[in-house]
Amino acid sequence: MVCMKKWFLAICISFSLAGCSDKKNEEKYPIYPIIDVVNSIGNYQRVYCSEYFSSLELISLETNHSSLVGVDPVVFVNDSLIFVYSIISQNIIPFTKNLLVFNHSGNFLNQIGRHGRGPDEYFGIQDVFLNHEKSTVYLADLVRIYEYEFNGKFIGSFSLPSIEENKLENLSYFEDNLFLGIISYYHGNRHKYFLFDRNGDIVKSFPGCCFYNTATRIRNPLLLSMVPFRIDKQLYLKDFVNDTLYTFGNLDLQPINVFDLGKYSYPLGKFNEDGQQEIMPLDYADTRSKLMSITQIVGTSDYFFYNIFVPSILPRPKARSTVFLDRKTSDDAIVHGIYNIAENTNILLDTDRHFQKGLINDMNGGLSFFPKYYAGDGVVADIWQAADMKEILTEAYFSTIEIKDQQAHQKLRDVLKKLDEEDNPVVVLARLK
Repeated sequence: MVCMKKWFLAICISFSLAGCSDKKNEEKYPIYPIIDVVNSIGNYQRVYCSEYFSSLELISLETNHSSLVGVDPVVFVNDSLIFVYSIISQNIIPFTKNLLVFNHSGNFLNQIGRHGRGPDEYFGIQDVFLNHEKSTVYLADLVRIYEYEFNGKFIGSFSLPSIEENKLENLSYFEDNLFLGIISYYHGNRHKYFLFDRNGDIVKSFPGCCFYNTATRIRNPLLLSMVPFRIDKQLYLKDFVNDTLYTFGNLDLQPINVFDLGKYSYPLGKFNEDGQQEIMPLDYADTRSKLMSITQIVGTSDYFFYNIFVPSILPRPKARSTVFLDRKTSDDAIVHGIYNIAENTNILLDTDRHFQKGLINDMNGGLSFFPKYYAGDGVVADIWQAADMKEILTEAYFSTIEIKDQQAHQKLRDVLKKLDEEDNPVVVLARLK
């Protein structure tokens, strides 16, 4: 009965996307692998880095007046460069952000673009993404996309299309000089995903799957979408509140996996037989107290490393509070998960005895690790704050962990000796087994 229920769920979701309920879709779409999340809730596991990775490499980013990394850094990595995107001022809206480039030795190379009103300057960065086909990087503000070489040389810019008076967000390079943009669901808009070209022309539009009556026109961020992620040349995307993960095939969205959240899923909207949107009721309070959502995925050829929001009615791990200076523990609403694609198995991670999130670092004894970016070729990246390293990585801490690679541990100690808590973060590259 459970298997039949999951089969029915997967088929229903594919029908919702297509806006059609006829039997042709049964032939068009296969049965998708179900990621069993709901049965992992409460069964949180402590898992070790050595189970997944063969090596960890620490890269201390150079710290000087030109290379200061700000708040909430986001890291992108290719085979020779590290890009760090962060908030450098929170005094104005939108926040002032910058994009810095380092090499794999941690040396600062250059900044990409700058804040301003000139032809090669942006008003405020909203999105950053790479084009691996051309080895260029794009920065986008609310109205334009700016293209730069990796050395910071400005190439050109073009206007974003305007969609039903909404702004495209979570931009990504697609392929063949096409770009992907996403809009949130405001009561009434039929489409959510858009492919467009450098002329700002829409090439193709894709319907949303979830249509909710939230009794307000104020944007609910949960009705947007995750930042799309890439595995090699394939782009993947997912709504926060839709259980289905999609990719592209011949310019069409194709379902790949379904996250089974059980009764904690958001209700699915759809197009009815007349092609009209079926509006689902949604109590905003339920989105925080009763419903789960996948909020971020880093995908590789073997795994999905993801974050899930666990509602307050369900058991949560304990975690260190970043709000209170005394570092009290509290329930953690965001939980890390790992899905093994080949084995179709799923686990959710507990925090360690020091209330850190992620894979317990038994390789070099450093902070817990969890991928923030897939660099390709089996390499994933995380980023550690210098202040956290100086505070947590003490002799007392090391004594609680069985460290398996003493040579790597000594390299960590060497990094710690040179590190000041005000220094730039340390980027960690891990190679999957």
